[in-house]
Amino acid sequence: MASISAVQSSLEAQIDDLAFYISRLRGENEEDAAYVKEIQALVESDKSKVFAQLAKDTTVLLQKNDRELEHGFNLAIVIVLSAPEQELPAAVKALIDALVNTDSTKLSLKQKILLNLYNALSATSPLRYDVFLGLLDVTSQADELDSLLPQLANMDTWAKQWGIDAATERQLYQNLSDKLAQAGEQKPSLDFLLKKVATYENGSDASAATDAKLAIVRAIGLDNYFAFEDLLQYKAVQAIADSKEYAILDLFLRGDLAKFEAFALDGLVDKEVGLRKIRLLSLASLGSENLSRELTYAQISQALMIPEDEVEMWVIDVIRAGLVEAKLDQLNKTVIVHRSIYRVFGKEQWQQLSSRLNAWKDSLNDILQVVGNAKLISAGGLHGGAAVVIDESKAN
Repeated sequence: MASISAVQSSLEAQIDDLAFYISRLRGENEEDAAYVKEIQALVESDKSKVFAQLAKDTTVLLQKNDRELEHGFNLAIVIVLSAPEQELPAAVKALIDALVNTDSTKLSLKQKILLNLYNALSATSPLRYDVFLGLLDVTSQADELDSLLPQLANMDTWAKQWGIDAATERQLYQNLSDKLAQAGEQKPSLDFLLKKVATYENGSDASAATDAKLAIVRAIGLDNYFAFEDLLQYKAVQAIADSKEYAILDLFLRGDLAKFEAFALDGLVDKEVGLRKIRLLSLASLGSENLSRELTYAQISQALMIPEDEVEMWVIDVIRAGLVEAKLDQLNKTVIVHRSIYRVFGKEQWQQLSSRLNAWKDSLNDILQVVGNAKLISAGGLHGGAAVVIDESKAN
């Protein structure tokens, strides 16, 4: 066979073409092509099995150098997708397995063929899930997982389109989390672990508790992750309220440095990492309690249990972490916090907000009264008379 025929030919001709191509790559003589005879015999005896067999035997395409390799794989895709409905899953998975598990340096070709296979399947085909996992494996092998990151934002939509069940969805998110962690993408890895945690509708499942505990520990260990209150929304996390991990989470939500130092971490969290975070969060809490008021270096030093000459470094760190907006006054050794996060926003924080809004309202009323008085005085001056304004609320 000199070349692969066009894919528009009949299915039988396509099967013969691919069989002859595989035979040639195996080094068989065209006149006595044992592989071709094997495939033709299979067509005669049980045609339904030929699709998975051809898909399985495409491994040779990844072990040879030939200008028609891509055409050969595309022909394999056409043949595989022509399989009877009951044989289609086995055939597709055989092709995925050949592409993913064959030892080959042709990683870009593997990626391209898997992408072609993915796009050739219906948008709602559950088999797209299997192809995606294969593409994920190959992209990970190529150390190019970062190239997939923008696409992973669509994962929830894809999972719904594929129609996979909850158990398969959890497996998908776990696979993504593991692969991303291996690639050093710790934040996206945690995001997909949390997606898995979100699939548990109650906390009675043992796996739910395990995943919830792992999510807490990894969130604490992740640089610049401070959204600990968000973890409370997950039912699986709520269900482990009596666990050590939950107690540690509560420490980062409501605790201070003294409580952290006294807490037995039992190796669940790196103490130095935790110490840094609890200091930053404590400084943020101090800022939220003293918005627009001066904080002295001495106050910060005492709250964070650090020498006063380290205060500026910690203030800069907390600003960089996005927890506060503040201005340093190095001359007077003070800090003015303009904005700060709340570690937990509950009843107490709503009361504080209400008090501040009422104070601002009173201030605005005073300003409006001053402006009103100024207008009346100005009007009286223009008419050549005196203007007297009496504040009845202060009159005896």
